[in-house]
Amino acid sequence: MKYGALATLLLISGCTGLPRETPHSPAPAVSVFVVAHPDDWQLFMNPAAFHAMNDAHEKAVFVHVSAGDAGKVLGGEPTPYYLAREEGALRAIRFMANAANATAALGADSKPEAVNRAGHKIARHHYANSVTYFLRIHDGNIVNGDDYQQHPLALERLRSGASIETKAIDDSAHYAGWSDFVATLEAVVRSEHAPGAALNLHIAELDEERNPGDHPDHRAVAFAMEEVAARLPCARVSRHQEYATRDRQPNVVGVDYMIDVGTWAATASGLSDLHAGSTWEPGHNAWLGRDYRRTQEPRGPCNQGN
Repeated sequence: MKYGALATLLLISGCTGLPRETPHSPAPAVSVFVVAHPDDWQLFMNPAAFHAMNDAHEKAVFVHVSAGDAGKVLGGEPTPYYLAREEGALRAIRFMANAANATAALGADSKPEAVNRAGHKIARHHYANSVTYFLRIHDGNIVNGDDYQQHPLALERLRSGASIETKAIDDSAHYAGWSDFVATLEAVVRSEHAPGAALNLHIAELDEERNPGDHPDHRAVAFAMEEVAARLPCARVSRHQEYATRDRQPNVVGVDYMIDVGTWAATASGLSDLHAGSTWEPGHNAWLGRDYRRTQEPRGPCNQGN
């Protein structure tokens, strides 16, 4: 592991934070964080995301399903809102990569490439030991005055059958039904998972007793990933509690807490720099320092084809 300056602080403070996601060993690992919106893993899946960046034997894959556009119409603004949100996520990943490799000169973010997954064109970025996807599917909630209403192409409508299709906000991809969408997520995971590598999936918790009141997009993506996980018996699945953690006791300490706050600050700066409203405010900041999850161990070996 490469902590750089963070290691010094860890030794001085005596704080160890949360246990690592995977034991330190020569065996390679791929950790995949699949979320609805471009700010979800920062608030609900850290410091696990940082620990996936902090091991030379591990690759971190971030999959953002929704554009998080809140129904904003494209055009008229200096930068489309969904691109500002993407910059926030990319800036957060760069921050974690540089924190994990404090003595390395990693340079600028790679240029995005359009890759084909299950017949769909998806934006993919690469930086250090991370890979980032943006599917840009329409946000399920549309801002309507002081309230929200469901988007006609919401993922929840696709799952229930109320809508027979959905698409990316920039028309880069169209999904013909729920099974097509699930197959795309499966293809993304399989494309990044090398045979023999440990596979860690990080998704939202669907148990409403543990995770009440979650966003419908969060739940739709989690339902899809549960189907993907069922097809991948080699996966170790961590289910993260989300909105409800605002009222839970803080449980992230030491260096992990510093990373948690720094990652969120980097996210907020990305939005602000691209003319979107900053998310550095009490409502969002209340989720920092909280990591509540349960983990299911693999049900079978990571053989090729699993």
